Amino acid sequence: MLASSQVLILIIAAIAPGYAQQIIKINIEDIPLLFASPAALGMVVGAVLLINRFHSHGKGKLITAGIFLSGFGVLILPYGSRVASRGFVHVINNYLPHILKINIIHIMVFLAFILGIANSFIFVSANTILQENTTEEIRGKVYGFLNSIIGVLSLLPLIVAGSLSDLIGVGAVITGIGISLLVLGIVWAFIIND
Repeated sequence: MLASSQVLILIIAAIAPGYAQQIIKINIEDIPLLFASPAALGMVVGAVLLINRFHSHGKGKLITAGIFLSGFGVLILPYGSRVASRGFVHVINNYLPHILKINIIHIMVFLAFILGIANSFIFVSANTILQENTTEEIRGKVYGFLNSIIGVLSLLPLIVAGSLSDLIGVGAVITGIGISLLVLGIVWAFIIND
């Protein structure tokens, strides 16, 4: 799960320029501020929630929750414009000041924040499991192996995601990633037993 979490971040970073240009129609230079910053804030909030609220929950269940939250968040990312054009959003916008009116960028920022929370659920819980189940003597070797696995596992998905986004579009690739995460969440839910 740690490797999958890191590979997902790399894939999203690789297709972010296409997402910015094709779907939300912003400059690529704005992605760090509008996507990476809310995701980083979400990771901090998620870590604080884990420490203060969910510390007694099973780590496997927290990882499952993180996977499902990631899956739903990624699945909605390409459809932010459809959500922003819904009637209930227009009704809400009628009551909001101009600066706070909901649009696709606000939805993307919110989803990035949610993805950060989801990633912290996976990352913090999986790291805790790893540290609890390894001794000090082998922990460095395990983390070294983990970093090697991330490098190996990220190569093919990055190539495939980049190529597919050119062929079928960024939105379809992001939707596929979201569906894959939901399937992974279902499989993971059957595997865990805590």
